[in-house]
Amino acid sequence: MSKWTDFSVDERKAMILAVSQAKQIDEAAAEKDWWVTAVIYSLFHTSISKFLLFKGGTSLSKGWNIINRFSEDIDIALSREFFLNVRKLKCAECLTHKQIHKMREHAQDYLFGDFKWELETKFNELGLDVTVVCDNEVLNENGEPRDVPHDKDPSVLYVFYSSLYDDNASYAQPVVKIEISVTSMAEPFEMRRISSLVAQVYEGEDVDSDFIQDIPTVSPTRTFLEKAFLLCEEYQKAEPRTTRMTRHFYDLEKLMQTPYCEMALTDAKLYHEIVEHRRKFYHVGYVDYDKDLPSNIQIVPTEALMSSFEADYNEMRKSFIYGQSLDFADLMARIKELQDRFRAING
Repeated sequence: MSKWTDFSVDERKAMILAVSQAKQIDEAAAEKDWWVTAVIYSLFHTSISKFLLFKGGTSLSKGWNIINRFSEDIDIALSREFFLNVRKLKCAECLTHKQIHKMREHAQDYLFGDFKWELETKFNELGLDVTVVCDNEVLNENGEPRDVPHDKDPSVLYVFYSSLYDDNASYAQPVVKIEISVTSMAEPFEMRRISSLVAQVYEGEDVDSDFIQDIPTVSPTRTFLEKAFLLCEEYQKAEPRTTRMTRHFYDLEKLMQTPYCEMALTDAKLYHEIVEHRRKFYHVGYVDYDKDLPSNIQIVPTEALMSSFEADYNEMRKSFIYGQSLDFADLMARIKELQDRFRAING
């Protein structure tokens, strides 16, 4: 049994170089994949592990091997059953908007308090030299702690590590972002094996076996729909965000090549359940959730946003996509095709 950090600096760099060459990804991103894997392992070895689900874009690459994109964010669903049955919080029933509001506040207090401490302890036990920072501890441009709403969901933790590389790639900073949501649906999932790219490249050798694990991972059908809805809702902002957003286009196009796309588009029950869940739990004033419905959905960006999206996509292709990828114009043509397929849904 071993892990990558057990080896000397020169040995670790040699392993990362091998991953970089095998996967056609830059070294800082290959290194970051190892830290993402280590953080996932640590999360699923805490006292709340049985209440956690791995979801989001990173699950598509590390859990389902659908996308050839490295993702730095770890999306986790923490079941409300933990707060109902372990913490004994009645507000976790989430029957009213007031209960949902209180639930989010209690969750943030727990995640930024007791859970952060437990996670730091777990990292220390595993010999991982990192610093954990809560969202409300991050300093703004004035050097003051960021103003984070008490009821914000997901709660965000940042895990900072020391990189072996002085890399300027904006997509590969030495920090792993953890987003933990307590308002997710009870999602369909399967147990999937998670391992680092180092372990995969050196398969059969005892190089990085310590952090290989099987964890509950959300079905791609749900991830597919949520990515489409996320884009549709983002466009409703006065100033839609484009930075680090083209990953969703890339992921959707990759999912179009799998059976999960058709499964999602033909599952009317799941489709409407997700829309109504977002309306209830994620409700924000600027979003009209009826626009997520098939006849109204907009996943193709406006012409005014295209140049910003193209710049973001080109940066992602350079640092975080390994293997072949579409040019931006071809990717947008595929997203237009997908939007047409959404709008052709009956009901």
